[in-house]
Amino acid sequence: METPDKPLTGPESLQLIQQMIQAAKEDLSDNSFDFLFWGWLVLAAALGNYVLLLAGYDKPWLPWVTMPLGSIVVGVYHYRQEKRRKVHTPVGDFLGFFWAGMGVLLLMLVGMGAVQGWQKAYPLLIALYGLGTFVTGGALRFRPLVYGGAACWLLATAAFSVSFQMQLLLLAASVVVSYIIPGHLLKARFRRGRAV
Repeated sequence: METPDKPLTGPESLQLIQQMIQAAKEDLSDNSFDFLFWGWLVLAAALGNYVLLLAGYDKPWLPWVTMPLGSIVVGVYHYRQEKRRKVHTPVGDFLGFFWAGMGVLLLMLVGMGAVQGWQKAYPLLIALYGLGTFVTGGALRFRPLVYGGAACWLLATAAFSVSFQMQLLLLAASVVVSYIIPGHLLKARFRRGRAV
Protein backbone atom coordinates (compact mmCIF):
# COMPACT_ATOMS: atom_id res chain seq x y z
CA MET A 1 0.00 0.00 0.00
CA GLU A 2 1.35 3.40 -1.01
CA THR A 3 1.61 6.15 1.53
CA PRO A 4 0.55 9.63 0.52
CA ASP A 5 3.37 12.11 -0.14
CA LYS A 6 4.01 14.26 2.85
CA PRO A 7 4.10 18.02 2.33
CA LEU A 8 7.52 19.56 1.81
CA THR A 9 9.02 21.66 4.54
CA GLY A 10 10.17 25.21 3.82
CA PRO A 11 13.84 24.23 3.34
CA GLU A 12 12.87 21.23 1.18
CA SER A 13 10.70 23.45 -1.02
CA LEU A 14 13.54 25.95 -1.39
CA GLN A 15 15.96 23.16 -2.30
CA LEU A 16 13.55 21.81 -4.94
CA ILE A 17 13.14 25.28 -6.45
CA GLN A 18 16.92 25.74 -6.54
CA GLN A 19 17.35 22.37 -8.28
CA MET A 20 14.78 23.32 -10.93
CA ILE A 21 16.44 26.72 -11.48
CA GLN A 22 19.82 25.02 -11.88
CA ALA A 23 18.33 22.49 -14.31
CA ALA A 24 16.84 25.33 -16.36
CA LYS A 25 20.23 27.07 -16.41
CA GLU A 26 21.86 23.87 -17.62
CA ASP A 27 19.27 23.65 -20.39
CA LEU A 28 20.21 27.18 -21.46
CA SER A 29 23.92 26.43 -21.44
CA ASP A 30 23.43 23.24 -23.46
CA ASN A 31 21.47 25.13 -26.10
CA SER A 32 24.01 27.93 -26.38
CA PHE A 33 26.73 25.35 -27.05
CA ASP A 34 24.71 23.73 -29.84
CA PHE A 35 23.75 26.98 -31.50
CA LEU A 36 27.27 28.38 -31.38
CA PHE A 37 28.98 25.16 -32.45
CA TRP A 38 26.66 24.43 -35.38
CA GLY A 39 26.32 28.08 -36.31
CA TRP A 40 30.04 28.63 -36.72
CA LEU A 41 30.59 25.25 -38.38
CA VAL A 42 27.81 25.75 -40.96
CA LEU A 43 28.91 29.36 -41.55
CA ALA A 44 32.49 28.22 -42.27
CA ALA A 45 31.29 25.41 -44.55
CA ALA A 46 28.85 27.60 -46.50
CA LEU A 47 31.39 30.40 -47.00
CA GLY A 48 34.11 27.87 -47.82
CA ASN A 49 31.84 26.26 -50.41
CA TYR A 50 31.08 29.69 -51.87
CA VAL A 51 34.76 30.69 -52.14
CA LEU A 52 35.81 27.34 -53.66
CA LEU A 53 32.93 27.57 -56.14
CA LEU A 54 34.00 31.05 -57.23
CA ALA A 55 37.62 29.92 -57.49
CA GLY A 56 36.56 27.14 -59.86
CA TYR A 57 37.75 24.33 -57.60
CA ASP A 58 36.50 20.97 -58.84
CA LYS A 59 35.21 19.90 -55.38
CA PRO A 60 33.70 23.06 -53.90
CA TRP A 61 31.51 20.99 -51.55
CA LEU A 62 34.56 19.78 -49.61
CA PRO A 63 34.01 22.05 -46.55
CA TRP A 64 30.77 20.15 -45.84
CA VAL A 65 32.71 17.00 -44.88
CA THR A 66 33.18 18.67 -41.48
CA MET A 67 29.51 18.04 -40.66
CA PRO A 68 29.86 14.33 -39.70
CA LEU A 69 32.88 15.26 -37.57
CA GLY A 70 30.77 17.97 -35.94
CA SER A 71 28.10 15.39 -35.16
CA ILE A 72 30.66 13.29 -33.33
CA VAL A 73 31.85 16.29 -31.29
CA VAL A 74 28.29 17.22 -30.34
CA GLY A 75 27.43 13.60 -29.53
CA VAL A 76 30.40 13.31 -27.15
CA TYR A 77 29.56 16.67 -25.58
CA HIS A 78 25.95 15.69 -24.91
CA TYR A 79 26.93 12.25 -23.63
CA ARG A 80 29.20 13.89 -21.05
CA GLN A 81 26.57 16.49 -20.15
CA GLU A 82 23.92 13.82 -19.67
CA LYS A 83 26.14 11.88 -17.26
CA ARG A 84 26.50 15.02 -15.09
CA ARG A 85 22.87 16.10 -15.22
CA LYS A 86 20.99 15.47 -12.00
CA VAL A 87 17.58 16.91 -12.84
CA HIS A 88 15.61 16.70 -16.08
CA THR A 89 13.10 19.36 -17.03
CA PRO A 90 10.11 18.87 -19.33
CA VAL A 91 11.44 21.67 -21.56
CA GLY A 92 14.83 19.98 -21.80
CA ASP A 93 13.25 16.63 -22.60
CA PHE A 94 10.96 18.20 -25.22
CA LEU A 95 13.86 20.00 -26.91
CA GLY A 96 15.91 16.80 -26.93
CA PHE A 97 13.19 14.93 -28.82
CA PHE A 98 12.45 17.91 -31.04
CA TRP A 99 16.07 18.31 -32.16
CA ALA A 100 16.44 14.55 -32.65
CA GLY A 101 13.49 14.77 -35.05
CA MET A 102 15.05 17.80 -36.72
CA GLY A 103 18.22 15.74 -37.21
CA VAL A 104 16.24 13.06 -39.03
CA LEU A 105 14.67 15.70 -41.30
CA LEU A 106 18.10 17.20 -41.90
CA LEU A 107 19.44 13.82 -43.03
CA MET A 108 16.45 13.47 -45.36
CA LEU A 109 17.25 16.89 -46.86
CA VAL A 110 20.88 15.87 -47.35
CA GLY A 111 19.63 12.81 -49.23
CA MET A 112 17.32 14.98 -51.31
CA GLY A 113 20.14 17.39 -52.10
CA ALA A 114 22.42 14.55 -53.18
CA VAL A 115 19.76 13.11 -55.51
CA GLN A 116 17.79 16.11 -56.77
CA GLY A 117 20.36 18.90 -56.42
CA TRP A 118 21.34 21.25 -53.66
CA GLN A 119 19.57 24.23 -55.18
CA LYS A 120 16.27 22.57 -54.25
CA ALA A 121 17.47 21.48 -50.82
CA TYR A 122 19.07 24.67 -49.45
CA PRO A 123 15.88 26.76 -49.22
CA LEU A 124 14.24 23.91 -47.29
CA LEU A 125 17.33 23.60 -45.09
CA ILE A 126 17.15 27.30 -44.25
CA ALA A 127 13.43 26.91 -43.46
CA LEU A 128 14.26 23.92 -41.23
CA TYR A 129 16.81 26.02 -39.33
CA GLY A 130 14.04 28.58 -38.87
CA LEU A 131 11.63 26.02 -37.48
CA GLY A 132 14.22 24.71 -35.02
CA THR A 133 15.16 28.10 -33.64
CA PHE A 134 11.58 29.40 -33.61
CA VAL A 135 10.29 26.45 -31.57
CA THR A 136 13.33 26.42 -29.27
CA GLY A 137 13.00 30.15 -28.69
CA GLY A 138 9.35 29.69 -27.79
CA ALA A 139 10.08 26.80 -25.43
CA LEU A 140 12.87 28.74 -23.69
CA ARG A 141 10.95 32.02 -23.87
CA PHE A 142 13.94 33.57 -25.60
CA ARG A 143 12.90 36.08 -28.24
CA PRO A 144 16.21 36.32 -30.18
CA LEU A 145 15.76 32.68 -31.22
CA VAL A 146 12.14 33.32 -32.22
CA TYR A 147 13.16 36.35 -34.31
CA GLY A 148 16.07 34.41 -35.82
CA GLY A 149 13.69 31.64 -36.82
CA ALA A 150 11.31 34.09 -38.47
CA ALA A 151 14.26 35.69 -40.31
CA CYS A 152 15.23 32.26 -41.63
CA TRP A 153 11.79 31.83 -43.14
CA LEU A 154 12.18 35.11 -45.00
CA LEU A 155 15.65 34.06 -46.20
CA ALA A 156 14.31 30.63 -47.24
CA THR A 157 11.55 32.27 -49.27
CA ALA A 158 14.14 34.41 -51.07
CA ALA A 159 16.42 31.38 -51.59
CA PHE A 160 13.87 29.66 -53.84
CA SER A 161 14.38 32.31 -56.52
CA VAL A 162 18.14 32.96 -56.52
CA SER A 163 21.23 31.23 -57.89
CA PHE A 164 22.99 28.44 -56.03
CA GLN A 165 25.91 30.74 -55.17
CA MET A 166 23.49 33.24 -53.64
CA GLN A 167 21.78 30.43 -51.73
CA LEU A 168 25.11 29.68 -50.05
CA LEU A 169 25.29 33.29 -48.88
CA LEU A 170 21.68 33.18 -47.68
CA LEU A 171 22.46 29.95 -45.81
CA ALA A 172 25.43 31.69 -44.17
CA ALA A 173 23.22 34.67 -43.25
CA SER A 174 20.57 32.33 -41.84
CA VAL A 175 22.96 30.73 -39.35
CA VAL A 176 24.28 34.13 -38.32
CA VAL A 177 20.80 35.47 -37.47
CA SER A 178 19.31 32.25 -36.07
CA TYR A 179 22.23 30.42 -34.46
CA ILE A 180 25.30 32.60 -33.88
CA ILE A 181 23.80 35.87 -32.63
CA PRO A 182 21.10 34.21 -30.49
CA GLY A 183 23.65 31.62 -29.30
CA HIS A 184 25.95 34.34 -27.97
CA LEU A 185 23.00 36.14 -26.36
CA LEU A 186 21.82 32.87 -24.80
CA LYS A 187 25.30 32.20 -23.44
CA ALA A 188 25.45 35.71 -21.96
CA ARG A 189 22.03 35.21 -20.39
CA PHE A 190 23.21 31.94 -18.85
CA ARG A 191 26.34 33.58 -17.45
CA ARG A 192 24.34 36.46 -15.98
CA GLY A 193 21.97 33.99 -14.33
CA ARG A 194 24.86 32.03 -12.91
CA ALA A 195 26.44 35.18 -11.47
CA VAL A 196 23.27 36.06 -9.57
